[in-house]
Amino acid sequence: MEKTIKTKSVFFNGYFYPESKPLLPILDRGVCFGDGLYELIRCIGGKFLLFTRHINRMRKSADFLEIPFLYSDDELLETAQKLVKINEIKDGELYIEITRGNAPRYHEFPEKAKPNFFMVLNPLREMPDGCWIRGVKVITFPDIRWSYCHFKTINLLPNVLAKEMAKKGNAYEAFFMRGDEKGTYFTEGSSSSIFSVKNGVLRTPELDNILPGVTRDAVINIAKKLNIKVEERRVYLKEFKISDEVFLTSTVSEVMPVIQMDKKKISNGKPGFLTLRLQFHYKKFMQEHFQ
Repeated sequence: MEKTIKTKSVFFNGYFYPESKPLLPILDRGVCFGDGLYELIRCIGGKFLLFTRHINRMRKSADFLEIPFLYSDDELLETAQKLVKINEIKDGELYIEITRGNAPRYHEFPEKAKPNFFMVLNPLREMPDGCWIRGVKVITFPDIRWSYCHFKTINLLPNVLAKEMAKKGNAYEAFFMRGDEKGTYFTEGSSSSIFSVKNGVLRTPELDNILPGVTRDAVINIAKKLNIKVEERRVYLKEFKISDEVFLTSTVSEVMPVIQMDKKKISNGKPGFLTLRLQFHYKKFMQEHFQ
């Protein structure tokens, strides 16, 4: 698949290049329009968690957006494994992006543009000390995004603004909120999926213009195997305020307890039993689903 250059760090359009080398042209449509998609895959011990599920999600989105997807799953996995060896990073985050390609800056799809595709393996980011044991704080933020949130596009400015607001509020994450005739309800985090627990029932927002999170789906399936009742529906702010437990999920966060939202504690301000139970079983699940 790849054509090798001596110094290697990132994969771009069939070649390995030094990470410092400029690769994307100014008129790449991802640069000009955000016309592209991405995935983030966890790497642990040199293997990749749920690799095929992430690639399948990206491929389906590319089909909808009419961006040619030129690589097979096996080719991508082989390239990802080579990035592990090249960069000597066994525990990290694999970032994958595809754009529509280079073309004059006109809004319509160009007829002859070829997609730009790249993969970067970064070391695993530092996490707050004891976060999985003690839990984290979140803030709420208005959901000002567009109507295609179920595609993992590189149009992330609202997410960036929400995450920065969380940082300034000394919080781990921001939970997006929308409204309907019944009141304010939650959709998802700026980079995570949301769950709450009440009377032993696990509740999570339905897939209504939110990302079908790979970790979200795994946790739902684990819960069902443990005979935990799961409700996928709109979960309103008033319900969250009286939750017994709240947690979030993502590729890097895994199952992360939430102990405070804005200035209000969740229940007693400590991670709940069901959250910790799912956290434990997700850790086991991770060990069984690497490629």
